[in-house]
Amino acid sequence: MNSFRFNNSDYLLTAMYFLIATAWLAFRYTVEEYTNFEIITGLLGFILKTLVLIVVLTWLIQRFIVSQKNYFLFFLLAFTTLGLVGYLDLLRDYFTADPSWEWNPSLDIILVNSFYNSTPDVALPLGIILGKKYYENKLDYVKLQNAQKELELKVLRSQYDPHFLYNSLNTIDALIDYSPKEIVKQYLSHLAGLYRHLIQTKDFDIVTLEDELELARNYFYLIETRFENDYHFEIIDMGIPKVNYLPNGAILAVLENVVKHNKALDGNSIRTAIIIEEETILVTNTKAKRLTKNNTLGTGLDNLSKRYELLSDKKIEIQETDGIFNIKLPLLKVLD
Repeated sequence: MNSFRFNNSDYLLTAMYFLIATAWLAFRYTVEEYTNFEIITGLLGFILKTLVLIVVLTWLIQRFIVSQKNYFLFFLLAFTTLGLVGYLDLLRDYFTADPSWEWNPSLDIILVNSFYNSTPDVALPLGIILGKKYYENKLDYVKLQNAQKELELKVLRSQYDPHFLYNSLNTIDALIDYSPKEIVKQYLSHLAGLYRHLIQTKDFDIVTLEDELELARNYFYLIETRFENDYHFEIIDMGIPKVNYLPNGAILAVLENVVKHNKALDGNSIRTAIIIEEETILVTNTKAKRLTKNNTLGTGLDNLSKRYELLSDKKIEIQETDGIFNIKLPLLKVLD
């Protein structure tokens, strides 16, 4: 619990308690045939006693439990306060009672009666406030966790490789010199479509499968145009998926990983297939030979794995052999 300071709702709750408790005591005193003087002094004594105890005990909680973690001093001062305030209220009751009751001056009896006279009256309102504060702090903690997750997701989304744009511009420069105008226009159209999607969805944590596939198609064209026959991509639809969402840019991150870690050798192109299954998206690609084995996921896939952890309880699955690299992306549900 980070703080036990009162807010407006705490004051309102305390006021409602005093209103209800005072009304109940007034009814009780009337039924028990207290005199008017006893009723007035009894109600004033109850309000003053309980208010003092709430103020002092909440201050002690804030000072010695929340701030200093000095539990021994808290209990010492709390019990002293309960006994002293209870004793003062006993004196008030003794001098205002009609007829007066017998006063037993023995210390043990005074201690027992003092605690009995103060503890029950403050236990209920303080317990209610403690419970309210506990759940308020739990909600604040959840909000803080969500804010932290949102911040982490924004950081991970922002790590799109800037070298891709630089290389694409270099490709355009080369196409202008050696390719027909229509090819250049098509390349610019697909590049604009890719970045239009990235800009439009930059604040989204998840997007539809259709949006991800459209982004992938633009990426296919850019890579196949830039590297000619080095890479080949296809989409295979195995059926209607049960759910229809993915983390924003998930497929693109996997495709970038394919291009980054695989170079066509000896005329053998890198072939990649996106297979749409009921609950997952399987991206499978052939691996280039004679490449250094890398046991790490790479920055893109590592970020994607973290995003799945932040967005759901599902994880990506990776299977790797000498010639094939498979990665399964679980499809996500959107809760209303």
